[in-house]
Amino acid sequence: MNLAVITTTRTAPPILDETVRSVGSAAPGARHIVVAPAGLQAEVTRRFPRMQFVPESGGGLYAALNDGLVALGDAEVFTWLNDDDVLSPAGTPAALRAIVAAPAGIVYGRVGLADVAGQRLGEIPVARRPADLPALLASGIMPLAQPGTWVRREVLAAVPRFDTSYRLAGDLDFYVRALRAGVAFGFVDAEVARFRLHAGQLSKDETAAAREHARAIASLSVAPSAGTRWRFRIDNLPVYFDRVRRHGFVSMRTLYRHG
Repeated sequence: MNLAVITTTRTAPPILDETVRSVGSAAPGARHIVVAPAGLQAEVTRRFPRMQFVPESGGGLYAALNDGLVALGDAEVFTWLNDDDVLSPAGTPAALRAIVAAPAGIVYGRVGLADVAGQRLGEIPVARRPADLPALLASGIMPLAQPGTWVRREVLAAVPRFDTSYRLAGDLDFYVRALRAGVAFGFVDAEVARFRLHAGQLSKDETAAAREHARAIASLSVAPSAGTRWRFRIDNLPVYFDRVRRHGFVSMRTLYRHG
């Protein structure tokens, strides 16, 4: 199975080294594509000679991811990973086995939270039951986390590109369009990646993120469901208990905001 990982970066931060190492450890043999401004090519190729460099065409994050999609080559399964996040060597093989064995076009798993130093802060609540994804989204709940989520190449026939009109919620829009197209989702009960919290993240612009979230899910013809909300909460009780143990009675939004 040919794998590809797309990473976009604007500054080639030192922490990118850890991201690159995690790809090599969790998905050995995967082609790692980095999309960055042309001016970074010399630095990136010097530091990471095995990575495939693609100069960004301009237009923001999702335009850069589209540049990466064009460079997929013969990859049968791909993912995209932020330049400060890491793949998990424990859960990634489980996700890849699942996407090969099951009819799912997209497979996601559990995603941990870490601070800038890499220390674990907890976990992002996710839906353990993929059938609940549409109703949870309609309820205003983000039921899966993007890092470590793998996509079959065939999905691009239904969702060929990221919508570059988004600044923050292009990932969500991609998943919503996949759901609308009938793409099957699968879940693995393992940590597939770790998302790093730090100051200045784009996604911490809560007002803009909420506005884009609402736009992305507007096309879902599914009603919110109290039952799916309760299942989501019950299934994530261990995540909530761990958060209380580590940080006290704080919301996910507060933890995300302050890390």
